Amino acid sequence: MAILVTHACKFAVRGGGHMSWAGAANIDASGVTIDLSAMKQVEVSDDRTITSVGGGARWEDVYLKLDALDLAVSGGRVAAVGVGGLITGGGNSFFASRYGFACDNVQNFEVVLASGKIVNANIHEHRGLYRALKGGTNNFGIVTRFDLQTFSQGKLWGGMIYNPIESAALQFQYLEDFTTASGNGVDDHASIINAYIFTAAGPSLVANQFTYTKPEPFPSILCNFTDLQPQMSNTLRTTNLTNLTIELGQGTPNGLRQQFGTATFSNNATLFAHIFALATEIFEPIQSIDNFLASFVLQPISKAITSRAHLTGGNSLGISAQDGNLVWLDLTLQWSSPTDDAAVTNATQTLLRCATAYAKAQGLHHDFLYLNYALQTQDPIAGYGSESVAHLRNMSGLYDPSGVFQRLVPGGFKLWREDVGCCG
Repeated sequence: MAILVTHACKFAVRGGGHMSWAGAANIDASGVTIDLSAMKQVEVSDDRTITSVGGGARWEDVYLKLDALDLAVSGGRVAAVGVGGLITGGGNSFFASRYGFACDNVQNFEVVLASGKIVNANIHEHRGLYRALKGGTNNFGIVTRFDLQTFSQGKLWGGMIYNPIESAALQFQYLEDFTTASGNGVDDHASIINAYIFTAAGPSLVANQFTYTKPEPFPSILCNFTDLQPQMSNTLRTTNLTNLTIELGQGTPNGLRQQFGTATFSNNATLFAHIFALATEIFEPIQSIDNFLASFVLQPISKAITSRAHLTGGNSLGISAQDGNLVWLDLTLQWSSPTDDAAVTNATQTLLRCATAYAKAQGLHHDFLYLNYALQTQDPIAGYGSESVAHLRNMSGLYDPSGVFQRLVPGGFKLWREDVGCCG
């Protein structure tokens, strides 16, 4: 670190490298990439309450170790995703209704600061940095170890169901009902990822991922979805966390160009249907490009999830139970040719602008943007709200007074930005 700073050498920090845009976790010949992939140790404390994970581990490394011990942590839902990026960006989880976001379950961060000093940030020491790292991403230092709260967990139940796209209207209402029930504490073991898939033929099918963190098939809170017919495919089974997270990752194969984009809305089925109709119209002109595939994904973020952060020292995300039941929109687009980049980006930005404008007009929009799903030209840090932004900037001044991670680390989402042009 001292050598890089002395020579004002730009650098990137790579954990799992899952972010979709070039330069987010790597750098060109003008700088150095610090690749943490060899730091993938997973160690469980003697009392089985803490799992210490290296900054370069992926969630598959963690779950393979913990499944064998009938333990779990509140972590990522795709096996190949890196631990570091997911947690420092907030991190959704199959266990979120019980334990909050993944970042809310970090007991301690071991961090290398711009000065080269190594500190531990937790609820007892460097508490401001501890909060900042829970959502503040790569703006403060390099996290080399995460100490994660660990709990008993045997088998669970879940998998995928694929339905015809004609069921979309019903599913929007089912999703609203599920999110309301979850927010009311009806059953904190259930989670849903509700995805609408676009191909060259247009909107083609609905792909739902269900997880129930008990080995109990067909819980009543999910029955609207699991009873829905016809079903094109059904992989529901009793299994373990490793198996479920490997399956979920198969929907985004390597080798294609990829783009994310996100927005946050109130829980409202009529709104979901309107934005889906916008997506159908806006994606139509680009559906003929080579290997086009798009996912319009709705993820419930109920009050049960956002009510947990204050129990563990708070986070930087700026959302709470007072915001009501929310739903994240995650757009994931894939294609093969660089010549189509501009058309895909334009469609993504247009959809996000139109969806945001409509939701604002209906009083159903929230400023929060989930950083790990954000388009490069979005500003998720600003979406945390003025109080969180002020705290993050204060912590940057305290722990990185010369602005190393703002000036020399161009990748990721910075605390001060002038390049934002999307989307609301």
